[in-house]
Amino acid sequence: MNRKPLFAAFAASMLLLSGVNAASAAAPSGGELDFTVLRGDDEIGTHRLVFTQDGDELKVKIDTTVAVKMLGIAVYRFEHDGSEIWRDGHLVSLESKTNDDGTPHRLEVKEENGKLVVDGDGRQGTEQIGVIPASLWNDNLVKQTALLNTLDGSSMPVTVGKLGTETVEVNGKPVAATHYSVTGKLNRELWYDENGVLVQVRFAGADGSEITYVLR
Repeated sequence: MNRKPLFAAFAASMLLLSGVNAASAAAPSGGELDFTVLRGDDEIGTHRLVFTQDGDELKVKIDTTVAVKMLGIAVYRFEHDGSEIWRDGHLVSLESKTNDDGTPHRLEVKEENGKLVVDGDGRQGTEQIGVIPASLWNDNLVKQTALLNTLDGSSMPVTVGKLGTETVEVNGKPVAATHYSVTGKLNRELWYDENGVLVQVRFAGADGSEITYVLR
């Protein structure tokens, strides 16, 4: 069994979260987003974001752990540890380390001389101030035509479509959320609530299975 193609979509999901200030709009009031990761109806991991306001900086810590098992044996593991710093509504620093089933990735992004310097295993170069990383939580993502891959630093052209308002379940309660479809180098269905907070993620695995991030 070739497990890489089967679960490769997890790596893409971490690229594995606004038109207004990111520090006030996209960060949840409770300071964290805690998702259960489902493959179909099976729980396979967690995706957690912690937001801390430190003076004029918004710090975001991102941890993802996924383990897919078949017949009790782990056939795929994904671990991602990332951190972002935002100031005045734009990214000024990003660091991440990823283990994609034994394949390591690392990335460092920092602001220098009016640009973002990107040093990743997939790209070394610069980005304009204002680029949005594909960590999905910042709803300004839906206005972009390219996103920064948070695993290796590559640039991902995307097209985003607005699909309307729908009701999703958050912690057992119905929540009205705007549904967006992201296609291109990243393919995701995203739902943001009326405050611009990410409340659900869905995408298709390479094997056709449905992967959903359910907010707890």
